[in-house]
Amino acid sequence: MEYETALLIIPPQNVQTFAYPLRELYDSEWFIRVPAHITLLYPFVPTDQIDAAVTRLTPICSSFPPFDLILDRYGRFEDTLFLQPSDPEKLRELHQRLTTAFPDYPVYQGDHGQELHPHVTLARFDDPKEAEDIEIPPAPCFNFEVKQLHIYLGSQDDQTPYIPRVIIPLGQQMKSD
Repeated sequence: MEYETALLIIPPQNVQTFAYPLRELYDSEWFIRVPAHITLLYPFVPTDQIDAAVTRLTPICSSFPPFDLILDRYGRFEDTLFLQPSDPEKLRELHQRLTTAFPDYPVYQGDHGQELHPHVTLARFDDPKEAEDIEIPPAPCFNFEVKQLHIYLGSQDDQTPYIPRVIIPLGQQMKSD
């Protein structure tokens, strides 16, 4: 089986709790495989290059201070409903540093352009018209501090969950084991 990696931001429990019922109903394939997240780079490095990637990520992340993020509005792609931040600039700045350091790994292989459109997916639809028929709660307002990035490891070909492989803190040096 071939494994892949993803560089993600995992929002806190209150965001996970909010996303849970929508993801369970409308994103069931990924709901059981990875928590609600904001993708920074996916697919990311091959699994045998994780340690080298962490070595390259550490100075980038240690020089980038933690930042507040507010998810307070819904957004849509043609077949996807998501939460998005009111001000994505810090995420875009972080993403720019990451893509400069890892130019071979554009988000979603560049299939949706080079610019990051940060979001937390809540629902996916085979038919975009289905999105018009679902009931969604009023837009929430989640304010949290982004303090770390996560490298997750898994396989698209397998239904087992992706697992967190490495957590890299922002604005500080990683602690040794």
